[in-house]
Amino acid sequence: MLKTYASSIRWLSCVTISLTCLCSTRAQTTRRLEDITPPDVLEHVNLVRMELDHVRAFMGRPKDLTSELPVSEAEPREVFFQAVTLFRKADRMCFEQTRVRGREPIPPEGRILPGHVYAAVNAALERVLLVKKHLRLDMQFTKGAPDPSKTPSDVLRSIVQANRQLNLMLERKFAPGDVFQQVTVAIGNAERLIEQFPGESSTIPDPPKYEPNKIPADVYRRLLGCFATVQKITEQSGQQVLKLGQLDEAEISRAAPSDVYDVASLVVSELAYIRGELPDAALPRKVYFPGRKFPSDVLQRVGILEKQLAQLGKLVEQNTDWLGTVPSTVAVGE
Repeated sequence: MLKTYASSIRWLSCVTISLTCLCSTRAQTTRRLEDITPPDVLEHVNLVRMELDHVRAFMGRPKDLTSELPVSEAEPREVFFQAVTLFRKADRMCFEQTRVRGREPIPPEGRILPGHVYAAVNAALERVLLVKKHLRLDMQFTKGAPDPSKTPSDVLRSIVQANRQLNLMLERKFAPGDVFQQVTVAIGNAERLIEQFPGESSTIPDPPKYEPNKIPADVYRRLLGCFATVQKITEQSGQQVLKLGQLDEAEISRAAPSDVYDVASLVVSELAYIRGELPDAALPRKVYFPGRKFPSDVLQRVGILEKQLAQLGKLVEQNTDWLGTVPSTVAVGE
């Protein structure tokens, strides 16, 4: 009886601590969005990573040892889309463990601020804390003091690392079908951009010939090429864009679908941002999960995106002032 009583007390204590922590995360989001800085966001991401590592150790899952993504000059908009990916992976883990799902953060209208990124990270943290509560883990973690020298690029790199770790903790890891869906979102945004040019057909191109026996690394390389094209289009349009450095070929060859998804999200973030600069651009069509896909299916889908980006690149090169000075409104569709 004493043993049962002690166990009950321990469980109640764990629930109390977890609920207190959840309330604390919500309270922190009451700060004015304009007052939250990239260093604040980075410390919140670091808290997510500490909590994740605690849950990871309890689950007996491997620790991610992948090198950080070599990015620089990131803007909050790009970090936001990675934070949404963080939520999606955390929410999937939460559902697997607790059968509870959360509401995904949606891009705000207008300019994306570090405060919006903070809120998206906080939504992911709440999913992790629900898992922690379910597993009756009671170790508590606190954030360090923000380092004023940190930038959105530091935040993005840390979120990508958290995304990679989360994928190793999922029962149903991010698969080619998830990447296929994200590439389709990119295709929808590219379609809306092309139709802004008079006389241009926005009809989605036919897919290229199917190439069997492909692996995630093949898709990864092609999406890196897509991102490079989008970088050029964004710069020619007079906009700031994230810089992605040289990736280690050995790591590319080991890329998992989750890594490919992260790069696809970067492509989506840039195309959605450019579309948001156009006041009359329609939202892309709603995208649904396509079910099981193989890397070859995704590669064929990327081939469609490549054709669109080649067409868009030529159009922008001939009309570099096409965006004008209209205010931005970002929404990516679903």
